[in-house]
Amino acid sequence: MLIAESSGGVSLLRPEDWAVVPSPDVELVIAAPPAQWLGEDGFRPNVTVTSFPFPGSAAQLSTTVLASLLASLTDPFLVSVELVPDAEAERRIEYTHLGSGGSIHCVSQLLLHEDEACVVTSSCASGQLSAYEGILDLILASATQKGFLNG
Repeated sequence: MLIAESSGGVSLLRPEDWAVVPSPDVELVIAAPPAQWLGEDGFRPNVTVTSFPFPGSAAQLSTTVLASLLASLTDPFLVSVELVPDAEAERRIEYTHLGSGGSIHCVSQLLLHEDEACVVTSSCASGQLSAYEGILDLILASATQKGFLNG
């Protein structure tokens, strides 16, 4: 069963066993339940939402987000940057980087409507991708920018 969640800028669906995790750095974090096989220090697959004013084009937003990722992550590797036809997302950026526990696989969807940008990012350890890719893609596909619906 999926449950609706929303932040200031985005609505999305999450599995009922995933939890909202408080974070001072982003608007919304939902995370998979802790798995016993991960141990205390294991990476919990998650989806984060951030929104911010952005008076530029989708291409400019993509460039800005890519530059930020490359500057802020350890050993980033860009897998793809795609336009998302027939969907609300303007761009889909897939990448990996090194985290404290090894390689992290991420997909960021960029949403832009009326000078408001939203970045919805799924993350899991690269070794977890086969187990979590389907549900992470489902959560990303459910993300809708609130202004887009109301505008």
